[in-house]
Formats: sequence, C-alpha cells, structure tokens
Amino acid sequence: MSKQVALAAHSRPGSGKSEARRLRREGRVPAVAYGADMEATPLSVDARELYHALHTDAGMNAIIRLEYDDESRLALTREIQRHPLRREILHVDFVAISRTQKVTADIPISLEGEAQGVADGGIAEQPLYTLNVEVLPLEMPDQIIVDITDMDIGDVKRVADLDLPEGVTALDDPESTVVTVYYESVDVPEVGEEGVVEGEEEFAAEVEDEEAGDEDDAGDEE
Repeated sequence: MSKQVALAAHSRPGSGKSEARRLRREGRVPAVAYGADMEATPLSVDARELYHALHTDAGMNAIIRLEYDDESRLALTREIQRHPLRREILHVDFVAISRTQKVTADIPISLEGEAQGVADGGIAEQPLYTLNVEVLPLEMPDQIIVDITDMDIGDVKRVADLDLPEGVTALDDPESTVVTVYYESVDVPEVGEEGVVEGEEEFAAEVEDEEAGDEDDAGDEE
C-alpha cells in the first residue's frame, strides 16, 4: 500500500516566468496544487526533495503530504513539465485528494515466477503493463503482482483473472490480455501429396527443360 511522503512546500505570490526562473536557480520547482475543495494555490518545492518523493516504490502514485503555511494536504502528482534536453522538472501539478474518496490511477503490473510453458520452450508475452484502477488513496497498491508459474503453453491471463487487493477495482476491459504463453510460430514450406515441397516440382521441371535445351544445342553443333 502507498505510504504518505511528506514534502515541504512554500507559497509563492504569482506565476510569472521571471519568478519561475528565479526559483529554479535556487533549486526549487514551481508548482500548483488544486482539487478536493481547494482553490488553485501556487507553490514551490525543493527539487531534490521532489525527486526523492517521486522515486519511492509507489513512483508517480506516491501519496504526497504537502505541508505549507501551517496546512497539510494529501495530494497526487499529476502533470509534470520537463526540460526537453536535461529532463529536469520545470513545473509540477499536485491534485489534492481526500482519504475518504476513491481516486483513479495506473498501477504497474509485475510478473512473478517462470511459466511452465516457458520451461517447455514457449514464450511469455505481456501486452498490458499497467492496470487502471479505482481505489481509496491510502489503500493504493504499489504494483499488481501476477504469478505465472502455473501457466502452460496456450494459457492466457486476462484482467478478469487478476487477484486484486481488497478495495481495488479494475477499470480496464475484463477481457484485456495481461499475459499469454505460446510457441513462436515458424514458417514451414507446404508439402504436396507425394512429400514434394510446394514449388520444388516446378523448379525441377524448369531444370529439366534447361538441360534438354542444352542437349539440343550440343546436337546442332555436331
């Protein structure tokens, strides 16, 4: 389950470009917080503290406890603007949430174990890497673990087959494939009725015609 990550924030008077540049020179990131009966509030946070807050096991789904002006608000990180080259965070939006109201989030899906079908020479493929869910903020899992050890070749696990923690509701299509185990297809030439590979008979006929033509040419020369 997601843990609260404390992040100190400072109020800022406006949102001008000059102020934003000044904050970044001081090692701070301009931000705004809004939502959950909260008016849009311009803030700034320490760049290093923000980096650590976003690099817990919960990643972008970390429950941030914003602390500013003697207030404390739970929030999720949403829109993040990055420098196109340096990739440093230029601006971040925080959406204030209530611990009693469910939120939606994309939770990473991790496979656990080795499928029996893979041991038998098959391949495990995972088309779905995140699961869109609805859950109370403090009950949000860091990841959804899918045990594939019992999967044989031809087996498929779909969203409806996932064993989700209590209180977590999947919003994706129940029939969406999460993981499948299969043999990799190999192109094999078709075989005719007498065991001749399709196309081989025509090739042999062409060779015979060429050889016959060569013999005729040799006879003419004599």
